[in-house]
Amino acid sequence: MLTLLKESKVLDMIKNLARIIPQKDSRVFWLSFFLCLFFCGLILFVVSPITGLSKNFGADNDGYIQLARSIVKGDGYVFEQGGPKVFHRPPLYPVFLLPAAIFPENLQRYIIVILQSVLVGFVGMFIFKMAKKLYNQNVAVIALVLFLVNPWVYWNAKNPMTPILQMFLYLIFSYLAMIELSGQTDSRPLRQGLIIGVAGAALSLTHAAMLPVVLMFIAVLFVISFFKHRKNLLKPFIAVITLICFIAPWTYRNWTAFGEFLPVSGGGGLAYFNGNVHWDFVEDQPQKRGESYIDASLRVMGIDGTEKTVTHWKGFRKIEDENLANEKMTEHIKNHPELFIKKAVFNAVEYYFPVFTKHFLAVKSVTVEQWALSIFHLFLWILTVIGVLYYWRSSILLLAGIFFYSIWYFPFATFIGHSLYTMGTIPFLCILAASGLVCFFKEKQYAH
Repeated sequence: MLTLLKESKVLDMIKNLARIIPQKDSRVFWLSFFLCLFFCGLILFVVSPITGLSKNFGADNDGYIQLARSIVKGDGYVFEQGGPKVFHRPPLYPVFLLPAAIFPENLQRYIIVILQSVLVGFVGMFIFKMAKKLYNQNVAVIALVLFLVNPWVYWNAKNPMTPILQMFLYLIFSYLAMIELSGQTDSRPLRQGLIIGVAGAALSLTHAAMLPVVLMFIAVLFVISFFKHRKNLLKPFIAVITLICFIAPWTYRNWTAFGEFLPVSGGGGLAYFNGNVHWDFVEDQPQKRGESYIDASLRVMGIDGTEKTVTHWKGFRKIEDENLANEKMTEHIKNHPELFIKKAVFNAVEYYFPVFTKHFLAVKSVTVEQWALSIFHLFLWILTVIGVLYYWRSSILLLAGIFFYSIWYFPFATFIGHSLYTMGTIPFLCILAASGLVCFFKEKQYAH
């Protein structure tokens, strides 16, 4: 009786929550937008003065705001005037930051918060739309709440880093993919192919790891069209041509500047060895205490120099070092396939649960943030498993969205803080977890 009473109270709470949350997509956007503004402001004006955190962008950001400032000043695609041309940072995010870069530096963070709050507004709206389409209104409401209570959304939204834009673009691309793969196809293949191609190009130009995701989806779309809907074969052809047309100018820039075929950006080899030295079972002499992971990577690759002399904003200064790192990476994978697989599996665990991997680290340490990340993600994944067991057919596309996003990071470095590399999968995880919560409280009758 007590259990039934508790479940009834929880159900009443969920229903009351559903009344509070706006039921229209546009209102969901504004709710998500203003909450992001509020919590980012709370971090900047309350948490930061008390703790000393996030007083400035710091040396640990990825240099995107520096690139935007250089573009505004007319210095080119460099981190500072007279610096080497950059090949390890793709262009779309610095372009996105241009409206902030035109303001004085002491105002730029606040403009970035506004810009990225707009993106969070759209992400909240798409989570709501996708959950409602795959499940129902109750799941959509809970998924939105799970997303909006995630503190790392706001921590990332205040920083000039790519995860918010990448999450937004991946969600749009995945929404288009969901429509296509579920058979809810548009009768205008030319129009739809253009939209898919533009969305894929934008996603790829935000992070190079997304290019294979986009190509994979277009390939799947081609196969489905060939065997089931041949009248839609024009769609994947238009999508891939559009993708090439939008990426080609940047690829040409890389070719003329560096004499190398870099469709989007470099950095893969260095990121691969950054991941290697993180573990105590891949390299014979991994990272040592007091040594930066980049210095450790340079050491095991046999590249002379240090992080300060060879790299700049976490990427190589010279294309020759980039090429050598890529050759070393290919050689390492060929010679140690078992270590490659083992590393990818451990990275997959650490991706969401960093505290579970402490025993296997080269430098053993666990932070409060890593504990918080692990607990929060564990909560979402437990509910996700429940939801998948009940609603397998509705969950397949969301699981695929998580897998195809994250698999391209597994061979590389996964220890970056603030949930950077998990952020693109969080919308799908929130929807799946919401379906599990509905199941858990015996709300199966609401599902399709």
